[in-house]
Amino acid sequence: MKRPPYPPIDELSATGAMTPMIDVVFLLLIFFVCAASGQTIEDLLPTDMPPSGSIEAPVVPPEEVIPKVKLWIYLSRNAEQQTVIELNDREYDSFDQLAPVLKGVAKLDAESPVILDIDKDVPVGDMIHVYDLCRAAGYQSISFAAEAPRPK
Repeated sequence: MKRPPYPPIDELSATGAMTPMIDVVFLLLIFFVCAASGQTIEDLLPTDMPPSGSIEAPVVPPEEVIPKVKLWIYLSRNAEQQTVIELNDREYDSFDQLAPVLKGVAKLDAESPVILDIDKDVPVGDMIHVYDLCRAAGYQSISFAAEAPRPK
């Protein structure tokens, strides 16, 4: 069987290679025409400008910003292996004494951040108990200190 002769290379490059290129150009043209027709003309947008061209903004006094107090709760163990509770450098004997203080401060500002600084010797149960007391008092932002331990 005899193979048909192939056309010379010059004829292929002149006719066959341009057809896909023309198709791509027409598709891009249609794409950009469709994309441009959906835009809003900016000249037609309503604006309320005074006729003199000056803009006057009302002066709003800044709101009084009340600084938030960070509550640092530090738990550590003493020589008798009892948990020592400190709230902002004030020591409490038990969790029962800490709970009303937390609730009282939460009534003033429940959005104050609470930071729990737990020593590595403190049992997990005590840590969870303090966390639960903070949640029961109504605090939303309770974090654990990630800094170096506090010096004793």
